[in-house]
Amino acid sequence: MAEDAEGFLYPKVDASICIDCQACVRVCPFHNPSKEEKPQSVYAALNKNEEIRRDSSSGGMFTILAEKVIKDGGIVFGARFTDDWQVEIVPTETIEDLAAFRGSKYLQAQMGSSLALAKKYLQEGRKVLFSGTPCQIAGLRHYLRKDYDNLLAVDFVCHGVPSPKVWKMYLDEVSEAGQRAISDIKFRDKPQGWKRFNFNLSYNESDKSYTISSYNGDNHYMRAFLSNMILRPSCYNCQAKCERSKSDITLADYWGIDQVHPNMDDDKGTSLLIVHTEKGRQALDFSQTTYTESTYEDAFRFNPAIEKSAIPHPKRADFFNKLDSTKDLLKLIDKELRPSTKQRIKNFYYWCRHKAKIILLHLLGGG
Repeated sequence: MAEDAEGFLYPKVDASICIDCQACVRVCPFHNPSKEEKPQSVYAALNKNEEIRRDSSSGGMFTILAEKVIKDGGIVFGARFTDDWQVEIVPTETIEDLAAFRGSKYLQAQMGSSLALAKKYLQEGRKVLFSGTPCQIAGLRHYLRKDYDNLLAVDFVCHGVPSPKVWKMYLDEVSEAGQRAISDIKFRDKPQGWKRFNFNLSYNESDKSYTISSYNGDNHYMRAFLSNMILRPSCYNCQAKCERSKSDITLADYWGIDQVHPNMDDDKGTSLLIVHTEKGRQALDFSQTTYTESTYEDAFRFNPAIEKSAIPHPKRADFFNKLDSTKDLLKLIDKELRPSTKQRIKNFYYWCRHKAKIILLHLLGGG
């Protein structure tokens, strides 16, 4: 795997020993996407364990699925931070290790040897829960080349994966080039509620502990990520959405739960469960949850990323062209995300029109 100019890893073929068998192309889900399908059932659910739900991005449903597999003597593959705060997918056999898998990690997770390990455990007859992005699950399915009754494949609704290079530069800048020893990172902390989640970075300096906390809309890295400026190019044309990943269950935040099922919303996080297979349905243990059946139409209405790929930010190319020469990443992000003069005039026009409408309604005795 070789890193390109934007910091993304791509497979590099050694032409001197390649026999041109095309096996790598056949197992690539981008070149060989599966057919689109519709799910069997949809649920809004939350874990009754408040501590686990607090530490989870949404409703804490992944932990329930994972604990069940481990208690049956199985293996769970999930994403955790490395020592240098990148992300890797690794296996675990203990419930205690599941804590490291909880919480969203808006980074490209390195697969390492996880696919080969998963195949080994499956062939030994052990239950395996493999979790990852839709394209990683699609890659797993293509790699295995057959279905295994003892495999539970779980993906999540993915916005896209950002550049590891940008993440490294961001960490280097906020940690002041290593002077601050980072001790913890949370992309989705919920002290202000699930809907207004914070980005938290904790570090140690001079024998004291500190935490940098900011609302996701104010944090530079999160702004660049959510604006689609630093995503991997393939994320703008994802070939694994619409059930093409062939997962058994898809997990997500149930955005819009306050409008669809208001009794399920306490602003601590509610999970969206999209069940694709009978195996996925049987894996669910609703005894540990509060849940209600929902519809795919309602879920998609408030979370279109289920089907739709991200649209590239208009200044994406400009941002990456300037990345290597910048001495201040935060300023570069501010500059590239600043609306154009035309857009600012347009926004001001709509703001004035909105205010005028409110004033007119009041003058006419309206609400």
